[in-house]
Amino acid sequence: MNTRRRFNLAVRVAIRVVVAFAIVAAALALAEWRYPLWVASRIVQAQLYLAGIHSDSMAADGQELHYFEGGTGDPVVLVHGLGLSAQQDWAKLMPYLVRSGHHVYAMDLLGFGASAKPANRSYSISEQAKLVEKFLDAKHLEKVALAGESMGGWISATVALDQPQRVRQLILFDSAGLQFKPSFDLALFTPRTREQVAGLMAILMPHPRPIPDFVKDDLLREIKRDGWVTERALASMSAGADLLDERFSSLKMPLLIVWGKQDVLTPLTIGVAMHQAAPQSILEVYDGCGHIADQTCAHRIAPMIVSFLGGTGPRAGSTIEVPSERLQ
Repeated sequence: MNTRRRFNLAVRVAIRVVVAFAIVAAALALAEWRYPLWVASRIVQAQLYLAGIHSDSMAADGQELHYFEGGTGDPVVLVHGLGLSAQQDWAKLMPYLVRSGHHVYAMDLLGFGASAKPANRSYSISEQAKLVEKFLDAKHLEKVALAGESMGGWISATVALDQPQRVRQLILFDSAGLQFKPSFDLALFTPRTREQVAGLMAILMPHPRPIPDFVKDDLLREIKRDGWVTERALASMSAGADLLDERFSSLKMPLLIVWGKQDVLTPLTIGVAMHQAAPQSILEVYDGCGHIADQTCAHRIAPMIVSFLGGTGPRAGSTIEVPSERLQ
């Protein structure tokens, strides 16, 4: 093959490679525009995999249950909040826990994330708490540190009250569970318009970044498909049968209560009431953080969580106010 023919062949190969890359890039751009949440989810899953955290599923209570697992050491089980998933709530905190020497489990509750969504369930707090207990049974976890955010905190506290012998330590992040009157329209949990999506973000964090309309539209599609589960869970919670006002003081294990100072959804007064009801608890308040502090302020919260799990945190009964990063 002469030099000119080799050159022409190399040019054709290079063109094909460039075209192939262009097609892949265009496909990815189209996917990100049409299904941005799916693309973002796959990126986060890859990051978790690189951190030693893998995705898996199992049968629990006759239903498919999805969860993340990673690390070695003492087990820590994480329970997500309403309308979210294990990945959405705990993606930033899980790697910290794995690196600090813990065996981490983060489950998608029934009806949420990649877990089954049976139509014949109430999705009540007590029902989800039983599911968590079945998960512990299936994984042969006799004693764990249990942590929950918002609705997940309510569920975790219920498990700790029903089976205190299994919960070595309890961590509640901006937890629901005590009676209070919301200062917002509950319909925001299942938004139907772009404006309602913005309204939901405003009650989840103090200074939300603007969300592109195509991302809002993708979120609205997901809510249209699966929002009925959130609505059913809200109806059950609003009925009040599972409230913990009369039971919360029975929690006797080491308890860490973490709160975003600017939480609008579950205000700090709830965290203070929980702290007062459980004298052995530690209350940590993070200025500059809102309801999903475990996500938006994970880098600030994680060292304190690791200290608590290691038994080197503040003394029982303490209230710790952590100033905003702007003030540090």
